[in-house]
Amino acid sequence: MATPADLQKTLKTLGLDFLYDILDKANINPTIDVTNVDQLSNYIDSNKDAQDAIKVRFSGNDIREKNGLRRLKPTEYIQQEQDYLARLQARGMPIGFYDSQGELAKFIGSDIGVTELDARISQGYQAAQRAPQSVKDQLASLYNITEKDLAAYYLDPTSATDILDRKKNAELFGRQINAAQIAAQGQTQAGIQLGIGTAEELAAQGVTGETAQTGFTQIQEQQQLFATTTAEAASGQQAISQAEQISGTFGTNAAARQAIASRKRKRTAEFQQGGSLLASQTGNIGLGTVGQ
Repeated sequence: MATPADLQKTLKTLGLDFLYDILDKANINPTIDVTNVDQLSNYIDSNKDAQDAIKVRFSGNDIREKNGLRRLKPTEYIQQEQDYLARLQARGMPIGFYDSQGELAKFIGSDIGVTELDARISQGYQAAQRAPQSVKDQLASLYNITEKDLAAYYLDPTSATDILDRKKNAELFGRQINAAQIAAQGQTQAGIQLGIGTAEELAAQGVTGETAQTGFTQIQEQQQLFATTTAEAASGQQAISQAEQISGTFGTNAAARQAIASRKRKRTAEFQQGGSLLASQTGNIGLGTVGQ
């Protein structure tokens, strides 16, 4: 007489061990030999609860059918999943990247072979390797994003954001890359290390790597403007802080922007009145804010 263990063993052979609880509760007809693969398969095909569970578990088959491809047997399907997972692991893809059944179903449904998957991973790595080292350094510093994570992003932005356990959309990840590009320019052009908040605020305001390069170059060139002269300090004026330099130059803080413009006007007026000594003390006074 067949035992529950026999049923479990046959289901495992079929790659359907997840059906054990459903079939065990279903009072299988005693005339069915659960050790016989064919008999048990026929019974499963007639059991609605089992079929519903199979449809969910092997959802890639529905995609294959829509694409005009044959449905895979459970054992074939599971083997394909295992081949994908082995390739992802071998290539060092981050944990969580395409290792869920739902994500693997997309590959299976589109009949993507392991060789093609490997080529896609290679393309992702190539894109990641082409990214400037300064940007990769900032991604690591700000977000703990490695080159493997970056390769995963280029391969599939939506899944990559899932790996990083952030909001699950490519737009956010794209902004983080933009923030890293901005931070890289801050470090390269002005020796300023931005924090996450400042970098993301600039990215949200539409600052790009290109405009960041221009802005931080201006900041570096105008350090003497931001510092106070002896006369300004004596009159109680404060140096323009680094935060004000950034928010004023990029226009994210109206007060800081006005403070910079006001100092520029005063210095320009004094220079035009013949303040050659002042000019020599303050250096370049030709401030221009980004976008102005």
